[in-house]
Amino acid sequence: MKATKLAEGVYWVGAIDWNLRDYHGYTLPGTTYNAYLVVGKKHTALIDNTYPGHEFQMMERIKDIIDPKKIDIIVANHVEKDHSGALPMLTKLLPGVPIYCTEAAVTGFGKYYDTKGWNFKTVKSLDKIDLGGKTLVFVEAPMLHWPDSMFTYLAEDKILFPNDAFGQHIAGCERFDDELGKEASFAHAQKFFANLIVPLAPKVLKKLDEVTKLGIPISMVAPSHGIIWRSYAGDIITAYVNWSHGVAKNKVTIVYDTMHHSTDMMAQMLAEGVMAEGVAVKVCMLKDGRFEGTHRSNVVTEILDSKAVLVGSPTLQDEVYPTVADFLSYLHGVRPGRLTAKKIGFAFGSHGGQGGAIKIVTEGLKKAGIETINDGYEVLYKPDAAELAKLYELGREVARKVKTM
Repeated sequence: MKATKLAEGVYWVGAIDWNLRDYHGYTLPGTTYNAYLVVGKKHTALIDNTYPGHEFQMMERIKDIIDPKKIDIIVANHVEKDHSGALPMLTKLLPGVPIYCTEAAVTGFGKYYDTKGWNFKTVKSLDKIDLGGKTLVFVEAPMLHWPDSMFTYLAEDKILFPNDAFGQHIAGCERFDDELGKEASFAHAQKFFANLIVPLAPKVLKKLDEVTKLGIPISMVAPSHGIIWRSYAGDIITAYVNWSHGVAKNKVTIVYDTMHHSTDMMAQMLAEGVMAEGVAVKVCMLKDGRFEGTHRSNVVTEILDSKAVLVGSPTLQDEVYPTVADFLSYLHGVRPGRLTAKKIGFAFGSHGGQGGAIKIVTEGLKKAGIETINDGYEVLYKPDAAELAKLYELGREVARKVKTM
């Protein structure tokens, strides 16, 4: 197993998890656990490590560069086990090795592992380590995305190691953005942001502003999952700023499920009305959520760059349809309403008795921070010609609002 060179004395020595398909509640085509080796004239540092069970890959890649026993500094940017799972093995191999991390991380590691005898060195923002021609600078990043999180910056090579920030879940032979291609790299980054980073958007903006004020140049961004940004480092930072502000397209995402195709008919007619106004639309039926395209994690990715979200459900036993309830719970956790720019939407659906699902959906949209522009639209049994015409006009109405936002 071979290491990958980022710069002179700097190497990717991580692991590829080809088989992971579900993580943090969303689908993924595998992932990588990125670890980085920085070889200075005086010291050698390992930044982050791997999920338990993947230590072998990392150790073999380290051996491609040096004897692992020559590592004399460990940097732990984050407690979560997909970044720290090799620490028990490393501390046995390297007894007494200093582990640089935040104060909050010490507490976290103590909950995950038996840390008796571990040599923690707590750091704060702008603390430094001189490796000999290689200077590591630490930047605390609490709640990006855990309280213990921090970034590490390699000053001489202008490389930022931001742990989960700017990452993507993808497994492949490509290590860099230009190898995977810009479009694919950004698509995976958008899904990662939409599912994991949106709840933290205000903190992202604050931290990026802090990093900008420090005046540190960044030529490469090396996250702990996915490809490394060397050709589009500036572009992904700009994308994070835009996504955090809620910058979106003239686009409507329609999400729904259906029992006897009545709600399906409603969704299709809403989509026709949106398209009639020249606005893009994405229609996602949750019944097919077992497939890649309409899994809830892909739906919220579509919502990230949409200005409007329409959610439909039939009423089942006086409640919202189960798949829609699941989606609304997930959407509330993501809470796109945290973004600076607002998103609008409304509920729709069909029923065979008293109805009521659209009231639950409307409350779910509000809970997620989406501004509802009406009380929803509900039909008895199956929409007739007049009701389909009304849905078409509702689609046109939301599209016209989108164009003015």
